[in-house]
Amino acid sequence: MWETETLGPRGYNDTVTNEIQSILRSRGSDEARLPDMVEQSWKRCLTDYNLLPDAVPRASVLSHSEIRTRMEEREEFMRIAEPEVERLFRQLVDSEYLVSLATTEGAMVLFRCDYQYLDELAGSGVIPGSVWSEDQQGTNGVGTCLRVGKPVIIAGTQHYGAAIMRLTCLTAPVLGRDGAIESVINVTTARHGDTRVNLMVQKIVERSARRIENGYFGRLNRRNMMLRFLENGQVADIAEEGRLALDDNGRIMDGSSFATRLLGKSVGDLVGQSAEDLFEMDRALCDIRPDAPVSLTYQGRTLQAVLSVPDAPRRTSTNSVLTRTAVAVPRPIDLAEEEMRINPILSQGLDRARRLLSVGLPLVITGETGAGKTAFAKTVARSFYGADGDIIFIDCAAPESSANLGALLQRQHGVRRSCLLIDRIDEMDELGQTTLLAVLERERQFGVNGLGVIVISRPELDQLVADNRMRLDLMHRLNGGQVALGPLRAVPDLESTVKDLFRIERDGLGKQHVEMDDDARLLLTHYHWPGNVRELRNTLRHAVALADGRVIGLEHLPEHIVAKIARKDLTARSQSEASKIEAALRYNGGNVSLTARYLGVSRATLYRKIHIQKARGDA
Repeated sequence: MWETETLGPRGYNDTVTNEIQSILRSRGSDEARLPDMVEQSWKRCLTDYNLLPDAVPRASVLSHSEIRTRMEEREEFMRIAEPEVERLFRQLVDSEYLVSLATTEGAMVLFRCDYQYLDELAGSGVIPGSVWSEDQQGTNGVGTCLRVGKPVIIAGTQHYGAAIMRLTCLTAPVLGRDGAIESVINVTTARHGDTRVNLMVQKIVERSARRIENGYFGRLNRRNMMLRFLENGQVADIAEEGRLALDDNGRIMDGSSFATRLLGKSVGDLVGQSAEDLFEMDRALCDIRPDAPVSLTYQGRTLQAVLSVPDAPRRTSTNSVLTRTAVAVPRPIDLAEEEMRINPILSQGLDRARRLLSVGLPLVITGETGAGKTAFAKTVARSFYGADGDIIFIDCAAPESSANLGALLQRQHGVRRSCLLIDRIDEMDELGQTTLLAVLERERQFGVNGLGVIVISRPELDQLVADNRMRLDLMHRLNGGQVALGPLRAVPDLESTVKDLFRIERDGLGKQHVEMDDDARLLLTHYHWPGNVRELRNTLRHAVALADGRVIGLEHLPEHIVAKIARKDLTARSQSEASKIEAALRYNGGNVSLTARYLGVSRATLYRKIHIQKARGDA
């Protein structure tokens, strides 16, 4: 249980307070006083931990094997937390935030950060596996949150250690049984944010913490009845739900922390009470239809609720709404058909995908056109299912896709594991979406003993919902885990990628003796590749096909690519970068914000690069 402190009137003449004021003045801080929670932490740093603000030790770091051990020890919890960490990162990535999940010792075991900000944050010791405890690193977001058990904002000079005072950290605890802290979700940025922005982001972080907490509560109580409720008029969101676990007699066994907040009672006061009496129900629990919305009354307030009951053992009956027509089931495909270059980033993505599939989550593969989504999805399916299962590929843009999907769902999946690989789900019609939703409802543990699902989409699923191209309930069913493939222009070592793909294309056409000259190699390395891997492979195939001798030069490359970049001095990397920026600006109609996102850099970074190139041109 966390520490709770009673904060009485503060005496500003005592020695410790004077020391705090002296430190703040030396930093040039414009804060006359620290927030109560932060000041109490500083006092602990000075009196209990005996830390010097200019000599706070750098955060210790767990090894890769230690990180893996921590995650394996909390495997069930991590299954719930990882998709939410990824979701939060996607929500905040454009604002230059790092997102991490820390253990109860303060170790960042889940860590998501845009590669372009890694170096800047690493300079302050914020890296995967870094351990942030208050007694070792002084006042910091993770450590102080663990100490007080409440959401915490530590902004700039509010950090006790001088080495990290340029950071802004926003954290919230994820609570488990009996209110014990299970973990801390943390958002960090190296830029200054005003109070209003910090409070807004903090609310987002708190909601993510509650989503994880409620998901884990549901997992721990999956064999019990559960009453899920929220304030009348609230949007249906797991973050806004209170949850109560009930025994077979309808008495409360456990409650989530948000349930205690909504009801104004502790878990201890709730346990043992009858849910029918607590909510003044006019009918018995057994008369409430499971998963159907109902209205409850609590102390004069109206709450919206849903009663969930444990799933009964799965039956082998063939009486299903899906078995109405007889259509030939599509045959499994042979996925060993396309060679793919596996770099370190893709290797991490493959490992992530396999882990998500192994726990029964559907997998969504996203990325720009030509980023290699289909090849990646097939590689994942082949590596995870191998020869032990059937892999069914359905292209939603094909005319027969709905018929194939309907036929597939008629089949019983109890003998062999099966994986449904759905390409271009943004093209799936309404009938296909309804059919897919039905099978996902039926297959409670698909990917383990039932049906695994891998979905490929260029747009994000929430964007499809916003555009009325996907059902909201289907999006929620599919949003189990996601792997986002980055564009080719964001690959750290593009030259190695070009070389490896060149060997693949060259060997595939039986021209192992062909090599590229320096001009062709430099052009390919510094082009911005709007069509990503597909465009690069087509370009390499084009060059190899036209090569009559042993050397590929500019004359063998597609003319439109050469025309865009060849007029630059290919031996100067700075001018190659300028060419890439110039081409990207043209591609995005001169819009700097779109171009910055397209190139994977911040708008400020792009402006700086443009000004540098302009200054060089003027000189």
